[in-house]
Amino acid sequence: MWLFLVKETDRVTYLYFLKKMSDPHHILIIDEVHPVLLDMLINHSVNYQPDITTDQLEIALQEATILIVRTKLYISASWMAKAPKLRVVGRLGSGMDNIDTNYAEEHNIACFNAPEGNRNAVAEQTVGMMLCLLANINKGHKEILNGIWDRKGNEGLELANLCVGIIGYGNVGHVLAAKLISFGCKVIAYDLYQTGFGAGYVQEVSLKEIQGQADILSLHVPLNKASEAMIDKQFIDSMKKPFYLLNLSRGKVCVLSDVIDGLESNKIRGVALDVLPNERLEALSENEKKELAYLGGNSAVILTPHIGGLTKDSFEQLAKVLGNKIVNWMETHPLVNPK
Repeated sequence: MWLFLVKETDRVTYLYFLKKMSDPHHILIIDEVHPVLLDMLINHSVNYQPDITTDQLEIALQEATILIVRTKLYISASWMAKAPKLRVVGRLGSGMDNIDTNYAEEHNIACFNAPEGNRNAVAEQTVGMMLCLLANINKGHKEILNGIWDRKGNEGLELANLCVGIIGYGNVGHVLAAKLISFGCKVIAYDLYQTGFGAGYVQEVSLKEIQGQADILSLHVPLNKASEAMIDKQFIDSMKKPFYLLNLSRGKVCVLSDVIDGLESNKIRGVALDVLPNERLEALSENEKKELAYLGGNSAVILTPHIGGLTKDSFEQLAKVLGNKIVNWMETHPLVNPK
């Protein structure tokens, strides 16, 4: 009722402002998400199409102001160019390597991911794979299935007496370090993008110090120009001691042929890979098939299908984290229709 007490021009301006604030965003979701995310976005127009085709996507993008994805598609510049109203791309996961973030930045499209949502899941799987390598669990399992009962040949190592080197001290790296300290092992860490993170349970070191001290090397880095093919022959040769290698970041961080050579020469004592350079198994090259066959047949190797961050718990937590980021963005960036 108080609106009638102000000047008509002020009233019109205020009502226009209210309309702008109440205009719903058009949110396009092209991957399966936890229902909690849909609940968080209930006040907006949500087009939920986890089984969308590329032809359908081209049409749906016309009205989308917010696009939410997981791993189904590389969100390239050409796809974003088909979305004239696009303001946000949300990635329901930790990495941003399936989004052309350079194009997004150039066109004022905000990009959000949710690494806080699955960092615990990745850290827990890392610990599990680490213990499996040290206790020869995979090797012993395969031998028993082949009628071999070899206790002495599967004598393991205790984590408490080893040095774990973590490369990448972001969301996963620091959670992993906190878990490892309960085993009594020495934990050292290196991060290209941050310093001053050393605490009572982790020692901040240089990459050279990692190579000099680590018995176990665990990778938790984003995929970019600095990290791609980082673990190659030169890096492996620079490791002072034979070591265990775990990669739960991105497959292209490791050069598989060089990792295989390291296994052959016994410089690498065991490998746990949750990721591969090419995860489309139906599209492997002949060389990639040979590499995968070698790794699969090696009892010192553990392979999992990129499930480090994929748990029932993290599926919900990722949705909550990303949903909060998008809702917070919408509260501070009211929808303005393009001119």
